[in-house]
Amino acid sequence: MSRGRDDKNTAEPSEGEAPDATAAPGSGTEIRIRRETLGGQVYDLLRDRILRGEIPGGTRLAQSPISEEMGISRIPVRDALKRLENDGLVISDEIGRYSVVPFTSQDAEEIYAIRRRLESLAIERAVKAMTAEKMEEIESLFAELGRAAERQELRRFTELNVRFHMAIYEASGMRRLVRMIRGLWLGVPPLTPMVLEGRTERSQREHEEIIDRLRARDAAGAARALERHIANAGTELRSNIDATWGSKRRRTAT
Repeated sequence: MSRGRDDKNTAEPSEGEAPDATAAPGSGTEIRIRRETLGGQVYDLLRDRILRGEIPGGTRLAQSPISEEMGISRIPVRDALKRLENDGLVISDEIGRYSVVPFTSQDAEEIYAIRRRLESLAIERAVKAMTAEKMEEIESLFAELGRAAERQELRRFTELNVRFHMAIYEASGMRRLVRMIRGLWLGVPPLTPMVLEGRTERSQREHEEIIDRLRARDAAGAARALERHIANAGTELRSNIDATWGSKRRRTAT
């Protein structure tokens, strides 16, 4: 499809492009989607549904039914599933069958408890090793997060949130520690601003406390502010998981 095409032209999109609309798997509703790579759009749709709990843990994601329902080939579906596997949201078996990784409130409690320990260590070391250039980068990301929160750009906020935190931890110079933290983040923390009402605003207020302690070169204060931030997100996430699954169990029982 050429970019100069008149909107009235009804030519079919090519394999690398998307139709004007499609239905999310299992939703029964048509969703308007942007013209970009099909694999990227399938990834976005499936990722959002997994993170919102619409596709429960343990659900098998077969390529053929998804491609048939969306009216596309299996290639972009396969690409999307590989990306979701890299995110830690799905897992494949020895013959290439994909399923959603189960995630419970107990999993959240464990991961967020470990995060509090590791990330508080990282930020303490970061304060002591912080350069002017790195602090400028962190300040810039904080400002971008504020704009995304004001505009309710949840996807943008989610991406910036990861970059903001990792920029802080990378300032520690502890590469192994940063790799461990990244592993804990895969498939889990990005969920919170997308599904918890008002979390972006609360999160940004907590980010401001962290930034203030970084500016003051207060290592212990920065660690305490970060621990509160992680604990608050973990508590809200666990409550959301419990409420979501409690509602699903009640509907199933009736």
